[in-house]
Amino acid sequence: MGKIVISGASGDLGGRVTKALLEEQPDRELTLVTRSPAKLAHLASSTLTVSYGDYQDRASLDAAYAGGETLLLISGLNLGRRVQEHRNAIEAAKAAGIRHIVYTSVLGVHPNNPALSAKDHYATEQDLRASGLGVVILRNSLYAEIVTNYVIHAALPFGEFNMAAGDGKLSPVSKLDIVRCTAQCLSNAELHSGAVYEVTGPERFNLHEIAAMAEQVHGQPMKYLPVTPEERLAFFDSIGYPRTYTPDMQMSADGHMWASDELVSADCALAQGYQAILTDHARMIMGREPETLQSVFERCKGLRYDQC
Repeated sequence: MGKIVISGASGDLGGRVTKALLEEQPDRELTLVTRSPAKLAHLASSTLTVSYGDYQDRASLDAAYAGGETLLLISGLNLGRRVQEHRNAIEAAKAAGIRHIVYTSVLGVHPNNPALSAKDHYATEQDLRASGLGVVILRNSLYAEIVTNYVIHAALPFGEFNMAAGDGKLSPVSKLDIVRCTAQCLSNAELHSGAVYEVTGPERFNLHEIAAMAEQVHGQPMKYLPVTPEERLAFFDSIGYPRTYTPDMQMSADGHMWASDELVSADCALAQGYQAILTDHARMIMGREPETLQSVFERCKGLRYDQC
C-alpha cells in the first residue's frame, strides 16, 4: 500500500485518524499536511513526514501531496469559499499522481438541501466525480458528541433548548466511529473506491426523544422547544454570534467557529428531513456495531466537547 496523505492533519479529526493509522501500523508511510507544521513536528520519523499545506495555496499542496497514493481530504472551514479550496486540493492531487481521495462530506447531500454547508459539499462531490480519480465519499451524520456536549451541555442550566428543527429526525454518529470508518477507507482505498457512504449512528431520534435521554442521563429536567428560523436567528444575535462565517472569527470556548446563518440553515435541513437517514454503513465499514447515543452521553458526561 502506498503513502497516505492527510490534509488538515492538525485538526481534531486529522489527529485522531493519524493516531488510529499508526496504532494499526506504526511504520506506515504518512504525510501530514497542515498550515501549522510545528504542531506536528514531534511525530516526524523515517516513515512520517510533516509538510506545510494550505487549501488556499495551490503550490503548497502540489509540494505536500507529492509521492502520495491516497489522500484524506478533510473538508475546510471556510464556508462559501471552501469549494474553490477543495478544487485546489483535487487538482493538486491529480498533479501529484494521487490515485484515491477519501473525502469527509455531510449526511443528506442533495441539490435542494437548504443547509449552507451541504451546498458546499454537494459542489465538491460533483468536482470529485469529475476528477477521474478513485473517490470514497463519507457523508457523515451529525457528531453525537455535538449533541451531547454542545447542544445539551449548553442547555443544562436552563432545562430546555430551542432549535428551528421542528420534529425532524437525525441519527447522530460518534466521532470515534467516524475516525474508525475513515481509517478503514484510507487503509483499503481500492476496496472502497467509488463508494458513497451515509455514515450514521445505529438509531434515529427526534429532538424530543434526545431531550428525554438527556434528562435521564443527567438527572435533571430537559425539554426541546421548537422555534421559527427567525426566532433562532434573533437568539444568536442576542448572544453575539455573527450571522456569517469568516475565517478570522473568534473561536468559541469549545474550539469551534459558529455563525448563525450556517447553524439555522442546518436546523431547517433537519426540519425538512434531510438528516432523517439511517444506514448500516458504519457497521459495514468497521465490522462492528457503532456506538449508541446513550453510550456517548454516558462516556462524555462532564467533559467538554473537545475532550470527548
